[in-house]
Amino acid sequence: MIGAALLLALQPTPVSAEGRWAAFELPSHCEARGRAWRELKDAAEQPRIAFSFRPDGRIEMFANLRRVMREGATVMIAVDGQPFLLAGQGRQAWSQGNEQAIIAALRTGSRLRVTATDRAGRRFTDYYPIDGVQTAIDAAAACAAKKAGNKGA
Repeated sequence: MIGAALLLALQPTPVSAEGRWAAFELPSHCEARGRAWRELKDAAEQPRIAFSFRPDGRIEMFANLRRVMREGATVMIAVDGQPFLLAGQGRQAWSQGNEQAIIAALRTGSRLRVTATDRAGRRFTDYYPIDGVQTAIDAAAACAAKKAGNKGA
């Protein structure tokens, strides 16, 4: 019974949703999450992107790739063709201090994609809708700011 209650407490609470993007509140931070156009049956392989907003003001962007990357391969996120380099390993990719620039590009962008190379040396690209991304990012940022304001209360 206690385990079930703990699991429920750790589940993200929806804050807002629009299009294929949503904002969630978690115990330690808030996230704006989006799923790629391509729907995969295996949830572990489902391509998705999230922006994590921390109460201390830090922002992190990470992506779940649909294939395992080749070791040492480059991962790029591009908004309307404007590329941003990501770090990556396995199925995961993450920002390297360029989160604000990616968010700024998304505010006026119309296309979003993540491109990497898999273990077999094949290049692959996951495409994401942008409708709803601004709402999700703003809601997650406001959620984190609220958490920052509630510290010590």
